[in-house]
Amino acid sequence: MILQLRVRLQWILHLVFRSSILNKVLVKGLHSTLQEPLNCILWNTFEADWELNATYQLQFTCYDDQSVGYSLIDSESSIFFDGQEYIVKQCLPDFSGGVETKQVVAIHVYNEVQRIRQYQVKTGTLTYSVSDVLSFYLSGNAMGYSYAVIGNFDKAQLTDLGNESGKDMLSKIISTWPDAVIFPDNKKINVYSLAAFTKNYGARIDYLRDTTEIKLTYDSTNIVNQVKVFGKTKDSDDENSDVQEYYFPPHFVTNQDSVNKWGLHQGDDISDERFTDSAAMDKYALTQLTPEPSLTIDATYGETDKPVAGEQRRLEIRKTGYVTSVQVMAYVWYPFDKTQQTQLTLNNTAKTILDYQKNTNNQLNNAIADQKKLSNGVLAARQTATKAFSARLTGIPVVNAERIQKDATLPAFTLMVPDDNKEMGLTKGETFHVTTRVDLVEGLGAFIDGKIPEVPSYGLATLNSDGLMSKADKVKLDKLKIEPLTSLQMKDAVDDSIYTLTVENGEIKIKKE
Repeated sequence: MILQLRVRLQWILHLVFRSSILNKVLVKGLHSTLQEPLNCILWNTFEADWELNATYQLQFTCYDDQSVGYSLIDSESSIFFDGQEYIVKQCLPDFSGGVETKQVVAIHVYNEVQRIRQYQVKTGTLTYSVSDVLSFYLSGNAMGYSYAVIGNFDKAQLTDLGNESGKDMLSKIISTWPDAVIFPDNKKINVYSLAAFTKNYGARIDYLRDTTEIKLTYDSTNIVNQVKVFGKTKDSDDENSDVQEYYFPPHFVTNQDSVNKWGLHQGDDISDERFTDSAAMDKYALTQLTPEPSLTIDATYGETDKPVAGEQRRLEIRKTGYVTSVQVMAYVWYPFDKTQQTQLTLNNTAKTILDYQKNTNNQLNNAIADQKKLSNGVLAARQTATKAFSARLTGIPVVNAERIQKDATLPAFTLMVPDDNKEMGLTKGETFHVTTRVDLVEGLGAFIDGKIPEVPSYGLATLNSDGLMSKADKVKLDKLKIEPLTSLQMKDAVDDSIYTLTVENGEIKIKKE
């Protein structure tokens, strides 16, 4: 129970960490030292692609927003995303509808290890570890590359090591140790054993719950369960002899379980001058066989978070009762578009041999061959750019002689849309007005200044000074008494005599003053 809680906690912490990395994308020019934010990306085209020992790159389309970042995007410039550096290898400008865009393909910076070359050669057939090979090629390199080996590897024999590039080094590691996984951290070349690379956080994939589509591909095309092997040849004392003598006789190496299950599938001969021992040769040859059909599981994942390379998950298709453990061997991730689901390739048991040349130079130079994926991105970019261009505003000049006489410094326009605008509900050429406020109308205060008289200010009236009323009215007002009155004075209309009118015990009485 404690172990399960610990695994679940690690998974939650991992998710929290991954959610925090979706920040900005930066660009740095080839000879620049400054990193600029890249805000001109059409975010729905931004995708991160990874495949075990094959692909590690970014693809996206950006538009010209007149920013410094856009101007820095060019071949060999650096893109920084998710804590990793990528080098732009393809930058395809496109001009359409008055808008300039660039389609960008950038590969992980670890691929630049191909620029390192080891001219020295360790002659002869010698025994090496993975660390020995990495150290021989990378120690003291001027490009800042380092390395680490994670997991356990047996030592192997290599002949005449050297006089090759960094890409040849990686290919040699993958071919010599088929269980090796190259998973870099920027310029640190990490070589994992498959067991060390595999991560299990207790996650699962259920068909129709976590994924809308699962495609299982069984391919027996490349089954090989028997090969003929040839080891090192002995030096002959007879220079005229054409007969080759081996340290051990050439013979067949067979995976009998595979033959019993699938029948005999013979492959090309394996000849390797490193081996003088038959048992060592047989052990190596068995690792080069493909005894089972390859199984590739492609899933359209229902989530949009970043996959974990090498993560192991439980896969279940309840409808058929199919349950197995799968591993993330490749993914396509759209970090800035929640509408595009992550594409996963799971549990590819076919050998994934690293052909560095193919996946750096050829893949990039021939990236246009993947036209379907790229054209979808281009189409989306063009549609977005066209929509933005059509949504721009224009206007009809206002001809007003009186206005021009008062202020001719700036022209005035009645706004209109140049194309149909569904969002605004307007058709092409239709004019419209905008809502504003008095304090936002430039020049309005100066225009009305002096035309509206100042409102006079009045104080309270007193017996000696005028205010809101005259002082005479103030005197009269003060003489008024609050009802009910105890007496009322009245003047005779004939002789101006003054009479006082009172009420006493309910009787009205009049008294002359």
